[in-house]
Amino acid sequence: MPLIRPNFSDPQVTLATVNPSVLLIVLLSLVGLALALIVVVTIRRRSISKLSGAFDCSINVGEEYSSRPRWRLGVAVFSVTSLDWYPVFALTRRAAFRLPRADLDILVRRKPTSGEQYSVLPEAVVVDCSYGKADGRPRSVSLAMDTESLSTMASWLESSPPGFNPSMGRFT
Repeated sequence: MPLIRPNFSDPQVTLATVNPSVLLIVLLSLVGLALALIVVVTIRRRSISKLSGAFDCSINVGEEYSSRPRWRLGVAVFSVTSLDWYPVFALTRRAAFRLPRADLDILVRRKPTSGEQYSVLPEAVVVDCSYGKADGRPRSVSLAMDTESLSTMASWLESSPPGFNPSMGRFT
């Protein structure tokens, strides 16, 4: 028996006349794909959150990085030389933003404005920072984090990285 394909240009042919098992297979495939995507994003988020020095942190993606400024939820991780920021909803394991430790300064600590209040985590403090002065292209970034993470970040910035002491030379 030859395979007859439905002619969707015919007004008598609708999705109801198509074989129901084909629709079921397509629907189950889409549901399976959505579940697999959710599992991958969840595993990625958990693996980044388990890194040493990781904390929840939102970043304000302004005109410099995006056509529409907005807050993005993510996880920041302290490394030896930089503050790495990973978005929550992404598939890559690479940091989306890398803020250099040697060139990062906290400018202002403030409470979120009424427009920012619902875009950041509850009880978050907004920190306006600057970086990039060393390469001659100063830039600013706003981060939102809880007060404990802010204290940790301030201590991390004030201390020197392991093996580096400007007054004694390297590896003291």
